[in-house]
Amino acid sequence: MCPTCQRPLAPQLVVRGPVRQRIVDTVANRPDGITRGELIDIVYADDIDGGPDTPNTVSVLIHLANQQLSRQGYRIESAWRGRGGRYRLVRIPVD
Repeated sequence: MCPTCQRPLAPQLVVRGPVRQRIVDTVANRPDGITRGELIDIVYADDIDGGPDTPNTVSVLIHLANQQLSRQGYRIESAWRGRGGRYRLVRIPVD
């Protein structure tokens, strides 16, 4: 539990690729959710090119990360689609 906010701490999840790992770490540390725009700003903050040309790149990276996260019992899901939609890390049953 976080001593400050009393929320459960995010689990240590591992995926391949540095950008995918930053996405997973960022979403895991935002239990209230994060918009795609916020996620792009955080994940690509150090990128001199400013990040991907299209926001759909993040959706593809999340899809690829989810393939690895599912084996660990988690998935990144969008609470709702469209403007203002927020990504959240959710627990799923492991087969």
